Amino acid sequence: MLVTVFIFIFTVLGVLAARYLVVKTKLTEKSIDDAISRRMRTSTAMLEMRNLREMNGIMRNLLIDLVETDELAYRAGGTDVTPGDKRRLLALREARRREVCAETIVFLKQTGGFPASTKTSKTKG
Repeated sequence: MLVTVFIFIFTVLGVLAARYLVVKTKLTEKSIDDAISRRMRTSTAMLEMRNLREMNGIMRNLLIDLVETDELAYRAGGTDVTPGDKRRLLALREARRREVCAETIVFLKQTGGFPASTKTSKTKG
């Protein structure tokens, strides 16, 4: 009987020690991950990646705007569109195209991909 009690006590102590070590290991891993993330936040590579993600989002929005503008051209080309609606859609398409071009020029000037002193000409289309 006494042996059974000792075996039970050692088993409980073994389980508690194992759980303690698991918790301690998890806390150590968490502190290591926190230290790595702090280092990465201040690294130049991560700052560059954040800037690239932001530029990628801007370019994605510009491309979406271009696609929406082209969709207006398809609507204007339909056979069931009245001449007044067609003129209105073409004017809207041209206004959107100008907006997208202006946004693109501003973006390129900000990122250094477009000379600031270059004059742009109006395109027709």
